[in-house]
Amino acid sequence: MENGTQESGLGLNTGYQLSISAILLILVVIVFDVARLDFHISNHFFDGAAWIIDANQPVPRFFFYNLPRWLLITYGGGLCILFMLSFVLRPFARFRKRKYLFIILCAILVPLTVGIGKKITDVYCPYQLTEYGGTKPHLQPFERGDLSDSGKCFPAGHASAGFALLLFVPLARTRKRMIMVIAAAMTAGWVMGGYQMLNGRHFLSHTLVTMLLSWIIVCSLHFLVFKSRLSKGRWLQN
Repeated sequence: MENGTQESGLGLNTGYQLSISAILLILVVIVFDVARLDFHISNHFFDGAAWIIDANQPVPRFFFYNLPRWLLITYGGGLCILFMLSFVLRPFARFRKRKYLFIILCAILVPLTVGIGKKITDVYCPYQLTEYGGTKPHLQPFERGDLSDSGKCFPAGHASAGFALLLFVPLARTRKRMIMVIAAAMTAGWVMGGYQMLNGRHFLSHTLVTMLLSWIIVCSLHFLVFKSRLSKGRWLQN
């Protein structure tokens, strides 16, 4: 990811990152489907009657589901307000920077894009499938089932809040800090995604796709905000 020092942190080879991520995304979808890896893995989380974690248990749900989502909304919403105030109030002028615009866009568009994907792919959650005591068939993305009761479980929406932290990777100014950011983002994303896998809400491939899709969005926005012609305007500070 290093390509010289830039105003946005360590240099990011956007084309390379997007290409590799897109290839990996396609491979995950194909390989996991052909080898039925999702079922082989999730079988270890289901004992024939219940999942390892009950999704309705209040304490785990608060720490692994509600709290991370609230934190992202609070941080992104607060920064968005400060960014808008920077155009009208001089004390907030320091927030009128490309860096903050980039953070805001990532915080909004990563979860939003994954959320839209959940609605249009029509994939059921593991706990809804006949293999795990449910009543729904296993469908591939965009393979329409019952239109009156469509699935909304692909990609993994909840984990997107954790993987959205990948936005800080291209902003890191040292390799050490970049590694720390990657570790933090991966920990957050996989802890949140793992919680949903253990309670039957998602397969492993759902979370992998969310991770790769999040990075694709981050790289795309980084290019638009810092490197494209759209970034040449004078209304934003470096």
